Formats: sequence, C-alpha cells, structure tokens
Amino acid sequence: MGQSGSVVDALFANSRLAEVYDPLDPDRSDLDAYGAMVDQFGARRVVDLGCGTGTLACLLAGRGVSVVGVDPAAASLAVARRKPHAEKVRWVHGDARATAGLAADLVTMTGNVAQVFVTDDDWHTTLRAIRTALRTGGRLVFETRDPARRAWEGWTRAVT
Repeated sequence: MGQSGSVVDALFANSRLAEVYDPLDPDRSDLDAYGAMVDQFGARRVVDLGCGTGTLACLLAGRGVSVVGVDPAAASLAVARRKPHAEKVRWVHGDARATAGLAADLVTMTGNVAQVFVTDDDWHTTLRAIRTALRTGGRLVFETRDPARRAWEGWTRAVT
C-alpha cells in the first residue's frame, strides 16, 4: 500500500518478467492447501488478493467457485487473463481497497503476498479493506515465512 496506494514489486510490473514467472515455478502444489480450505469452509465466493498470474484464481474458478483476482501489477494480470478458466474470474487491477463490499466467504493471500506489507500503516489499511470485503463469518487465509528458519540458505547449492 504505502504512499502510492499499492505495492507493486517491480519484477511483476515488467511484462517480460511476468511472462516467465509460471515457467520458473511450475509446481504449484503449494496451492493445494488453499483449495482444501475453500472446501473445508464451504467458500463459494473467494477474493484472491495479490493473485499475481492468477494460478489459484483460475484453479478455483475451474471448480465452480466465484473468484475475484486482485493485483496491483497489470503485467501479471495480463498473464492471468490468458489461462484456462480466466474468463470465469473477475480481474481487478488494484489493491485490497478495491475489494470493498464483495461479501466474500474467503480472502486469500498466497505465497509471499503478506510480505509486501512492511509498515504498520500498510497492514492496517490492508486488513481494514479485507474486513470490508468479507461477509459476516468470512475468513482471511494467508501464509508468511519464518525468517528464523533461514530457508534461503538451502535455495542454492554450495559452490566448491
């Protein structure tokens, strides 16, 4: 959010880089937990906040879920709009404030989305907006990384 009203990682705003995002990370089994939560909670209307290239949004739409995919990076949304089931998703170029009044059962922030909010003001603005997007009894589901695990140390092999 911040001064400009939305957080866009410069990488995802670049159309050439947005095009290679999915081929560089083809295993999206990390999204299985979100699909399971949609089922567990009986969610019929989902907002995928920070949807990026739309993998989860399209997956859920293909299962008959009503989905709104929201992202501040137009280049990522352009990729998302070309995927199977994309025509069933309502795509919104914006941030959490664009979700007001949607009466969603579930708002998701997958992967690293929650990490873009680095100030208390950004978090408060985002959480207030999400609250206005949720129906009574709706849920917010997101993930975050634990820096104490130092996962980055295992991302590349040691050079000898």
